[in-house]
Amino acid sequence: MRINLDVAKLVACCVLSACGDSSGGSSASAGGTSTSPGTDATSAAPTTSTATTPTEGGSATESASQSTVGSDPTSMTDPANTTTTVATGTSTTGDSVTTVDTTDGETTQGASASVGSTGSSTTAQVDTTGTGTDTDTSTGEPPCQPGGFGEEFSYLWIANTDQGSVSKIDTNSMVELSRYYSDPVQSGAASPSRTSVSVDGRFMVVSNREQGSITKIAANESDCIDKNNDGVIQTSKDKAQLLPYAEEECILWTTKLTENIHQWGPRATTFGFPEFNQDTCKYENEKVWVGYMITATAAQMARINSYTGEIEAKVDIPNFPLYASYSPYGAAVDPDGNIWTSAVANRAAIRIDAKTLEVKRWDSPDADAHYGITIAADGRVWFANYGGHGGHGGVSFFDPKTELWKVIPGTTGNLWRSVAVDDQNRVWVSNNGGPFGCGLLQIDGDDETITNFHTFSQCGTPVGVGLDSKGKVWMIDYNGWTWQMDPDTFEKKLLPVANVHYTYSDFTGSGLLGVIPQ
Repeated sequence: MRINLDVAKLVACCVLSACGDSSGGSSASAGGTSTSPGTDATSAAPTTSTATTPTEGGSATESASQSTVGSDPTSMTDPANTTTTVATGTSTTGDSVTTVDTTDGETTQGASASVGSTGSSTTAQVDTTGTGTDTDTSTGEPPCQPGGFGEEFSYLWIANTDQGSVSKIDTNSMVELSRYYSDPVQSGAASPSRTSVSVDGRFMVVSNREQGSITKIAANESDCIDKNNDGVIQTSKDKAQLLPYAEEECILWTTKLTENIHQWGPRATTFGFPEFNQDTCKYENEKVWVGYMITATAAQMARINSYTGEIEAKVDIPNFPLYASYSPYGAAVDPDGNIWTSAVANRAAIRIDAKTLEVKRWDSPDADAHYGITIAADGRVWFANYGGHGGHGGVSFFDPKTELWKVIPGTTGNLWRSVAVDDQNRVWVSNNGGPFGCGLLQIDGDDETITNFHTFSQCGTPVGVGLDSKGKVWMIDYNGWTWQMDPDTFEKKLLPVANVHYTYSDFTGSGLLGVIPQ
């Protein structure tokens, strides 16, 4: 018997928390080609930022030359963590802060990939089992639940852009457990950026912008492959142990998508909805979706077989909005399993029907300049708009049911980067410039108003925002650290993570889990 992912909500405690919903704005108008701009003012007090402000992450060379202020701190001396009340929200001040001391195409079985520059798929991996080795996590009640109920693992995956690697972090213990090269090039020349996590939390894919490739890695050793048949899984055991790509047995495959041109490289990256087979207690038919450019003016989204790394379909995106030939920028899945993407610094919302592969586009009538994207449980598509690329610089959303757009009042004029929504309809948006300054915006998704703006004593260029299995909010900073914040008490914990990070995506899997129909 096979069922869809309605049942996957049962596994929330062993995977991640929901990425959800909210809305609001200075205008509400139908989609299409209308171009009337929306404006809004905000009076929030600015916050000082003392770090670099990359707007695209740049090439490997650019990333490596960026300042990494406080890239691996082990102590916190600045107690000035505050939460600012904006508009009608409730203020909380004097938040407690804890610093975590961290000192204590397809490739043949992870071997060096054959990566040409033709832009064609050259998959080269062998993971024919589909879901890897079974893990016995039975608790006896019920005997079979999706995702391995009871394991309670929750990982955060950060791309180390200048090193060409990804970090796996245990969100419960706040420990960086391991690092893996993201591409056979084994250096910052890979320029990894977006990561995406499967709905059960067992697998992660990362896109490499400079190499035009995407790589899948298993989170747990039970899903890795003993490629040399020595009876032992060879894999990274801590953050200082980066095994050579060809020796790392938790790397499952790498697929070549396009040429080695930075702007063309893959960015928009997400797992799709798999099916759950209750008879075998396994997920099946899992796909990965990724966007890239095939020429300076032509964009595609590829549907990849998650188990083999083979490209099953290539979907052309007609009249893709161009900004210096950058590829589709973000990706998210709606409750119907369809894939959404956007173009950086543009007002378009683009949907790909996961079954028919039909492409449909809506343009905001406001001056949107999209950067981050997420989708709520009710299907609304949320955007963080980066004011540095023109436009209103606010937080906006599109409702596909009504085809209306809105901009949240009081959010314009800022440099919003990434957006996530939790299961209480609280919307979280990272920012590094403009009237609000450096920090994290909190929006009430029910009444579509600003609640708080949270500041952090160490804040450089906040990029990705996501949620872990306990509902904690994580904010990745480009400059070498990440924050965890309790959404109820606002307690903040700092975790140093060396290198620079350019991760704007569903790096915990909370976004995917949050839209699964109940």
